Amino acid sequence: MDQNQESYKAEWAKDSEVIKTSIPMYMLFFLIKCMPKFMSPIIARMVAGSFYIFSKSVRDKCNNFQKQLIEYSQGKYLKKPSAYSQILSFSITVMEKVECWIKNVNRSRMHFQNDDVQDLIDTVNGGQGAFIFISHLGNSEILRHFSSINDIALKRDIPVAVLMDLDSTSNFTQTLKKFNPDFIKNIVNVRDITPATMMHLEDVIAQGGLVVSAGDRISKTVSNRFIECDFLGKKAPWSYGVFLLAMLLKSPVYYMFGLRKKAISFNREYDLYVTKSNVDLECGRRERDSRIVELCKEFVQNLEKICIENPFQWFNFYDFWKIPE
Repeated sequence: MDQNQESYKAEWAKDSEVIKTSIPMYMLFFLIKCMPKFMSPIIARMVAGSFYIFSKSVRDKCNNFQKQLIEYSQGKYLKKPSAYSQILSFSITVMEKVECWIKNVNRSRMHFQNDDVQDLIDTVNGGQGAFIFISHLGNSEILRHFSSINDIALKRDIPVAVLMDLDSTSNFTQTLKKFNPDFIKNIVNVRDITPATMMHLEDVIAQGGLVVSAGDRISKTVSNRFIECDFLGKKAPWSYGVFLLAMLLKSPVYYMFGLRKKAISFNREYDLYVTKSNVDLECGRRERDSRIVELCKEFVQNLEKICIENPFQWFNFYDFWKIPE
């Protein structure tokens, strides 16, 4: 774990928003809200084509990521880079997310893997809360299925608190709120973590709910701690704070990933992966840092394994391995 004395702006935050509030974006939201289903592939390819042609930075980041993955995995799942495939996969995912947000529907079909998903369902049905680590791999929006009793035989409605950095996507967020004011109802802005926020998160856990946070990005402005951990053969910085938060809430921890069966597909078929953490979070203060690092490494190992198998569904478009000096 490294400490940085000077303020460091996270690498992912140096670029402006990938999706901005503008007349074209507002029109895109309107189209998604009103268009028939058969139009989705056309719109997705138009958006992807625009990004591919006009954003050299995104193309370069996709190619660099895929080259690193190919080298590390020795070409097992990917033989040569294709920036367009990754951008198109991202475009499809964004459209699916926006449709879920503004139409308040989710037509995705989930296929549970033979992992710990039943353990999570039993935990929630038993009235116990949990901390869920997600990532920018795949589509985390299929988590909405866990608040639907009909989809996975839950016995009750589940309170959910989702940690997000709303400031880093403020333009996108404001546009989305115009279409669905309830969008941020369950969202907690990570920039505003206060004692009152902690009490709210503890209350969600106490009610048998889920606290959800991405574990694959450091905070937008880092001035104290981050964790170095190998990812695809190179050291990368990981958030210390989010893993500390999981420990402080003292609830079971799960890692969850939702991946389309085929990266370039419009049939909404998803595989849901759930893994329960084996790290014992009950410890004294002297052991706390080592347990946090252990929790981070366990998350990264799960993320890396699924990422190698689904390279086009990786949606971190920046120099992921940039370590603060």
